[in-house]
Amino acid sequence: MAEAASRAGRAWRGAVLTTRAADLLCALARLFENTAPGERTRLAQWVVLAGLTSLGGVLRFWGLGLVGLHGDEETMAMATAGILDGGLPILPSGMVYPRGLTQLYMMALSVQAFGESEWALRLPSALWGTALIPLAFVAGRRFLRPHWSLALAGAVAFLPDLIVFSQTARMYIMLLAGIAVFMCALFAWERTDRVGWLIAAIGALVISIELHTLAVTCALLFLLPGMLQGNLRKLGSGVLAVAIVVVAYLGIQAWLDSQYPVPPPEYAADFDHQPRQRLAAGKQPFATPFAIALWGAGLAVAFCAVQFTRGLRRPTAARITLAALLAGIVAQLLLFYHVAGLFYLCALVLALRNGGGSVANVYRLAIVALGIATIGLVHASLLAARPGSFVQLVGAMVGQPSVWPYVRIAQFSWGAGLLTAAAIGWSLYRLTLRKPVADYVLLALLAVWIPLIAIGFFVWNMPPRYASASLLPMLICAFAFAQTMFDGLSRWSDVRGKQALYGGALAAALCTVMVIDPRAAAATVNAGYGRHPDHKGAAEFMRRQGLTPEDVVLAEDVLQQTYYLGSVDYWLISRKYSRTYVIHADGAYRDFYTGTEVMSDAARLEALLANAPARVFVIGSGENQHDGRLDMRGAELHRLLEESGRFEVLHVGRDGLTKVWRARNIGRPAAVDRLGRRAPGAAAHADGAEARPAVVPRLDAQPRADSE
Repeated sequence: MAEAASRAGRAWRGAVLTTRAADLLCALARLFENTAPGERTRLAQWVVLAGLTSLGGVLRFWGLGLVGLHGDEETMAMATAGILDGGLPILPSGMVYPRGLTQLYMMALSVQAFGESEWALRLPSALWGTALIPLAFVAGRRFLRPHWSLALAGAVAFLPDLIVFSQTARMYIMLLAGIAVFMCALFAWERTDRVGWLIAAIGALVISIELHTLAVTCALLFLLPGMLQGNLRKLGSGVLAVAIVVVAYLGIQAWLDSQYPVPPPEYAADFDHQPRQRLAAGKQPFATPFAIALWGAGLAVAFCAVQFTRGLRRPTAARITLAALLAGIVAQLLLFYHVAGLFYLCALVLALRNGGGSVANVYRLAIVALGIATIGLVHASLLAARPGSFVQLVGAMVGQPSVWPYVRIAQFSWGAGLLTAAAIGWSLYRLTLRKPVADYVLLALLAVWIPLIAIGFFVWNMPPRYASASLLPMLICAFAFAQTMFDGLSRWSDVRGKQALYGGALAAALCTVMVIDPRAAAATVNAGYGRHPDHKGAAEFMRRQGLTPEDVVLAEDVLQQTYYLGSVDYWLISRKYSRTYVIHADGAYRDFYTGTEVMSDAARLEALLANAPARVFVIGSGENQHDGRLDMRGAELHRLLEESGRFEVLHVGRDGLTKVWRARNIGRPAAVDRLGRRAPGAAAHADGAEARPAVVPRLDAQPRADSE
C-alpha cells in the first residue's frame, strides 16, 4: 500500500509539474504573434526567383579564377592536394588539416575533374553560393510574403560579402548554405510536425558544424517551434535535438583539437595574451577615495531604485525589477557596462509593463537614470585620463561579453543590422504596452543576439566571418520587420488592392537596395587585384629568378608561397602573430602548417645577411596593409626591410602592394634554373652546381610583364 501511495504521489507531482510547465509555455507563446503568411507563391514569382538565381550565379562565376589564392585559401588548396595524393588532407608539414572536410573533398573532386587551378578550387564555393539564393527564399517564406521573400533572395544574390565568400575557396559559403537547409527543414517540421523534417534539420546542422563549429550557435532554433506554439511535446523534441547537436559539436571539436599541435609557451611568453582593448576593472583600479565615492554613489542609486519599485502594481514584478536594477548597478560599478545595460533594459521593460509609466514613477525613474548616468560619466572621466585610444576606453567600460560581435555581424549589412536592432527595440516597446510581439523577433533572439552574446564571452574581437552563422537569420528578421512597417503604414494610409501590392513590391525592392549597398556590390564584382593581394604574381616572378640551393628565400605569407613555389626557407613574421602557429621541431621553431622555420627578429635576419653565401630574397605580402605591415613584422624587422637600405625592390605586384626584395651586395648572380622552381632536393644544373628542382608548378597563368 505504501509503495502504491508513493507511486501515486510521484505521478501526481509529475502531473502538476507538467501542467505548470505547459501553463508557463503557453504564457510565453502568448507573448508572440504568428506572422506566417498564407499567400502562396505564384508561377511568375518562381520565374523571378530563377532569374535572380541565374544573375547571382553570373556574379559568382564572373572572374572566379582570374586572381591568385589569397587569405586562407591556400590552406584548403594544400589540403586538397593531400587528398588527391593520398586520400587524406595532409599539409606539407605532415599535419592533417581537419576543418571543412566536406568542402575539401568537393574541391578535390573539382580539381580531379577540371585540373588544378584557382577556378577549380573555387568552383564548389560558387555553386553553393548560387544555391544559397533559392534556399534563402524558401527559408524566408516562413515569415515573408512572396515578394518580400524575393527581395530577401535578391539581397543574398547581391550582398557583397556573399559574393566574396562564393568566390573564395573556403567553407563559409557552404556553411551558410547548410544553415539555410537546416532552417528550411526546421520550419517544415514546425509546419507539418513530421519527424523526418526534424531529423533532416539535425543532419543539416551537424554537417554545418563539421564545416565550421560556430554553426552550433544556431542550435537554439530547435526551440522556436515549441515556444511559438506553446507545445510542450514539441519543445521537448527541440530540446532533444539541441542535445544531439551539442554532443555532435563536442565530438567534432574534440577531434579538431586533437589534430592541432600546442604551440610552445616559451616562444612568446613575454606577450600579453589578453585582448588589447580589454582593461578589466581589476587591472585598472581606481584610487581608494574614488572607489569609495563610486560605491557610495551606487548605494544612493540603489536606495532610489528601491523607492521607484515600490510604486509598481504587482509585488512580484516589483521584486524582479528591483533585483535587475541592483544587479545592473553592481555590474556597472565593476565596469561591466554591457551586462549592466542588459539588466537595466530588463528592469525598464518590466517596470513600464507594470505601472512604472505613471507620473510619480517617471520622476523616480528619472532620478535613478540620473544617478546611473553620473556614475558612467565619472568612470569615463577617470579612464580617459589613462593612456589608450577611444576604443580602449570603451572596452574598459563595456567589459565582457564583448560588443564587437554586434559590430562584426552588422558589417555584413549595416542596413540589415539597423533593421534588426529596430525590430528588437520595437518589440520591447510593445512588451511595455502588454501587446504581443512578432515571432521573427524570437528568431533574432535565438539565432542572432544570444549567439553573439555567447561569442562575446570567449573572444574580444574577431573577423566578421566568425559571425556569419547568424547572417541569414539577421537578414530574414530585417526583411520581416520592413514588411511589418510597410503593412502598418498601409493600414494607416488605407492603401488596399493593387496599390498595396505594387507599393509592397517597391518597398521590398528599396529594402534590398538598403541592405546590399549597390556601390559596395559593384566594387565587389570581378574586383581583380584591385581588392586582392597578388601572391601568385610574386611567385611567378620568383620562378624566373633561377634560384639555386644557396639562395635563401623568406616569405611573409608562407602558406601562399609554399603552395605556389613548393617551399621557402623562412617565414618572416613577428612572434606576436606567429605564436599560435608554431611548433618546436628539428631544433627550430616552425610553422605547423608547412614546416617552415620562423624568422621573427631582426638580429637573426642580420646574421643571415652577414653569412649568406648567395642571394637573399624576401617575398612580401599584400595583405594586412592598413599600417604597411608594421604590426605584422614588428618595428625592428619593418625598419630593416623598409628603411635600412639593405634591400632593393625587384618586383611590385598587380595589387601595387605585394613586393619582392633582394638583399644588396650579397652573393653572386645565379645561373638560370631551366625549370625555374625553388623546391627541396637537387638536380643537375647547367654550370655543374646543384640546382633546386621543380615541383609540378601550381601557376596556370602565363608570365606577364612585371613592374620592377
